[in-house]
Amino acid sequence: MLAWLLLLHATALLVVALLPLPIQLILALAIAVLLSLVWHWRLRVSLHYPHAVRRLRWEADGDCVLQLTSGEQLTTRLATHAFVMPWLVILYFHGRPRQLVLLPDMLPTQTFRQLRVRLRLELQQHSKG
Repeated sequence: MLAWLLLLHATALLVVALLPLPIQLILALAIAVLLSLVWHWRLRVSLHYPHAVRRLRWEADGDCVLQLTSGEQLTTRLATHAFVMPWLVILYFHGRPRQLVLLPDMLPTQTFRQLRVRLRLELQQHSKG
């Protein structure tokens, strides 16, 4: 997760630096990108944010139990769409939190593969019915 986060924000900083804009605007955009880095670092890498998801359990009945850093447990359901790729999964939920970003290095390889397969099957069933 850390590598992706740094790569995305470094790319954004490079793009901002190459824009043909006044220096004040470039600095403002660069500060916004750096603030985004700090925010996502706290939320997704260091998990210091109290509402960061530490654990997800997807029940057979479709409920998702999310354990937050604060210790709170939330029961929610997946939305009817998700982004599923071999290198990235984004789960969308009804209610809060709205989404959860998962990268392959965040789970055991087999678990990440099983999650992607189950999501694809669930999404196919939902689109047919």
